[in-house]
Amino acid sequence: MKKMHLVILMTGILSLISFGCKKVSNGPNDVRIQNISDYNYTDLFVDTSHGQHNYGSLASGATSEYKWFKYAYNEAYVQCKIDGVLCKTDTVNFTALVPLPAGYVTYTVDADTAARKLILDVAELNPY
Repeated sequence: MKKMHLVILMTGILSLISFGCKKVSNGPNDVRIQNISDYNYTDLFVDTSHGQHNYGSLASGATSEYKWFKYAYNEAYVQCKIDGVLCKTDTVNFTALVPLPAGYVTYTVDADTAARKLILDVAELNPY
């Protein structure tokens, strides 16, 4: 009988330990933008499909403040104006993407003004 109680007790303890362990969660994320181009951005807008924010103007070489998103991905839709001309990233299919782990994210954004295209990359991901 004592062995039966010990087995039940040990099973309970192991269950609590395995279910009590915290898994790494996806999102939320605080996202900032770093302008790595030679151009100043105006009307800078970011959409991760789980949040949209206008970052305003961002000078060449500057980094924005963080803004909160429910989820961020290794891709995002970004648009801005450079010398009054609208430039943007390619359209993003978010359904195929896995959210980034919860934490602070820095997206670098470069510009190809001839193609009116922005190039986005995840430069930094720091957990909360």
